[in-house]
Amino acid sequence: MRNTEGAQSIRRAAALLRVVAMAGDRGTSLSSVTQVSGLHKATVHRILRVLFEEGLLEFDEQSKQYRIGAEIYALSRATSEKFDIGALAQSSLDKLCHESGDTVYFAVRSGYDALCLGMAEGSHPEKALRLNLRDRWPLGVGAFSMALLAFLPDPEMHDIVRHTAARLGHQDQYTEERLLKQVADARLLGYAVTQILAYPPSCAIGVPVRDHHDRPIASLCITAVATRMDETRRRQLARKMMEEARAISDAWSSLRGGGGGDNWQRVAHAVRTVQTASANGE
Repeated sequence: MRNTEGAQSIRRAAALLRVVAMAGDRGTSLSSVTQVSGLHKATVHRILRVLFEEGLLEFDEQSKQYRIGAEIYALSRATSEKFDIGALAQSSLDKLCHESGDTVYFAVRSGYDALCLGMAEGSHPEKALRLNLRDRWPLGVGAFSMALLAFLPDPEMHDIVRHTAARLGHQDQYTEERLLKQVADARLLGYAVTQILAYPPSCAIGVPVRDHHDRPIASLCITAVATRMDETRRRQLARKMMEEARAISDAWSSLRGGGGGDNWQRVAHAVRTVQTASANGE
């Protein structure tokens, strides 16, 4: 029983770390973390304070905002030099950017989010709406994120779609039905396409980077103003992006000597544990 309780505490702490990480540099409040996690406020406060005491979180007394702490970055350095997939992808970003003249992004999956790890800004004077490094978007939102979602196995994909739809329930474009339609479209094309209506109107293309189990572990994305993204050019860019995605995948698999796994199941289980604990009044 004690071991089970200990594991549950760790899962809760990991889930809350992810919630804070979603907020990026701007930080997030206790009430916001409580709302997203579904846990009781007292439970969230207790866990966040311990994470703060251990250096895994920062807390700004003035703004009352939590942010990822320096200890997280220190721990990440233990693997970054050997397993830095962002560094592996940079030459592909630069190549695609140079050839297309448009801005190119690289993202990885982080739980139920896509995390922007790299970018190369295009030379074309007309710019589309841009991402920033370390931006987190829910899986299924945007081409760089849809490319990570659409090519997952169905059980995993459906689990994420339900989670994203519940999380963004106030936005009509992210219902389960519409997300599943976007998944089907991406699978048919072999890549994700997102039309952005905000000024200036723009278009984004996302392709998955797969591991040796054929699972998407990252994505490449090109964004440009809509006038530069007719169907013919989209197909041409997608082919070039797929070539670079394969190059990144080969380099990653060679570096790691294989790998893969079902990390998504652990993430999903952690979220369900938090939700169950909330329902039980813990």
